[in-house]
Amino acid sequence: MGRLDGQVVIVTGSARGLGRDYARYFAQDGAHVVLADVKGTEAAADEASAAGPRCIGVETDVTSRASTHALVDRTIAEFGRLDVLVNNAGLWRGLAQAGLLDCPDEAWDAAWSVNVTGTLRAYQAAVPAMAKGGGGRIVNVSSVASRSGADAYGLTKNAVERMTAGMAHEVGRLGITVNCVAPGISAFEAAGSKLGNADDIVAGLAVPRVGTSRELYEAIVYFCGDAAGWVTGQTLRVDGGGGLR
Repeated sequence: MGRLDGQVVIVTGSARGLGRDYARYFAQDGAHVVLADVKGTEAAADEASAAGPRCIGVETDVTSRASTHALVDRTIAEFGRLDVLVNNAGLWRGLAQAGLLDCPDEAWDAAWSVNVTGTLRAYQAAVPAMAKGGGGRIVNVSSVASRSGADAYGLTKNAVERMTAGMAHEVGRLGITVNCVAPGISAFEAAGSKLGNADDIVAGLAVPRVGTSRELYEAIVYFCGDAAGWVTGQTLRVDGGGGLR
């Protein structure tokens, strides 16, 4: 018996990487998962469906109001309800390497469009469907980088955390909670050349190792369960103790 048997979950940015793992874990917990990404969703959906529940992929541009509303409409048409939204879609590669002074316009604009506006658009599309069904859970994904004001990526993730609190206050009376998970360095990000200074980052952690997608998922799924019914507007840092000194 899964923790989320029969529930319907949307995970954005789930065609690859951590989002793909989250979708698979949700399915293993008994949920029907709608995998949303700009491309590559069908293969990821087939992988998640192997756990048992029917999962589907929907090509989605989270920066588009029309696209996010179409995503929710498709979810309701296929499954009749929406219980959980995980706002995982985001841009990060290369954004922390460019400081504010030298950040290219296109990188700055893309970061805010996907990481902040994308989170907002999905929230705006999901809330009416959740409210009609009597409530729901929204989990935004930030980053340990949100503590930094020195680059576009960190600033956008700081905005996501602040926006989480505003969202939570706005929709709590509708039976919807909104929380945020801020991961530290994961095995996915540390792999290969994706993050060149991974060893230095890990060495500075209180628990000096990379995190796993399963550990990050466990934080997300906590916010989706009954035990967190009175928890909202919070950011949970899952980062091995980064930033404690």
